[in-house]
Amino acid sequence: MNLHFDNINFKNTVFRYEDSFEIGPINLKIEKNECIIIQGGNGSGKSTFLKLLTYLYYPESGHIRINNKIVNNNNLQSYRELFSAVFSDFHLFKKLYGSSNIDDKKIDELLELFELDNKTIFSDNSFSNLNLSQGQKKRLALLISLVEDREILVFDEVAADQDPSFKKYFYETLIKDLIKKGKTIIIASHDDQYFHTADRTLKMEFGNFILDD
Repeated sequence: MNLHFDNINFKNTVFRYEDSFEIGPINLKIEKNECIIIQGGNGSGKSTFLKLLTYLYYPESGHIRINNKIVNNNNLQSYRELFSAVFSDFHLFKKLYGSSNIDDKKIDELLELFELDNKTIFSDNSFSNLNLSQGQKKRLALLISLVEDREILVFDEVAADQDPSFKKYFYETLIKDLIKKGKTIIIASHDDQYFHTADRTLKMEFGNFILDD
């Protein structure tokens, strides 16, 4: 079952950890082909929200709708396949799993663009080296998410640990290019100097959104 994505709608959606921290109730609509930056301090709920959005976490109450259809067991897999995400606790694997029609030339171009071509090589569906700095690992995870070519891209502090020139490229060039290609981008970020590059900036505090610019 393939889902066509126009919008995602949170309706009184709540998620709660066993330690009693919760986010919600969230009422939020995400439209196709927009860029949203989510700001907020550590522990405000940004990362939890992103995992709820991608349905790695299940709502305790309320629901998430896609195109006015509630996400449930009947469409859950198709919903998840809309997303490519780089979370703050991401893991890298040498092999690319779940990607078909891999364009080796595109990967080589991205490795050069992200200044990783002298650190790792892609061959036979594998990267030769993952012994990278944290910033380099994030750029490689970003590269993989682009190769997956999903409709919705979720980035949790991907630009952290990057030098100023790459941050500028990420926000002012890469994100704009992805929006032109019809992608929808959701970013958790502390980089307030680039908040203006988003269509909307949302602020989280104590597990809920308090500001919608």
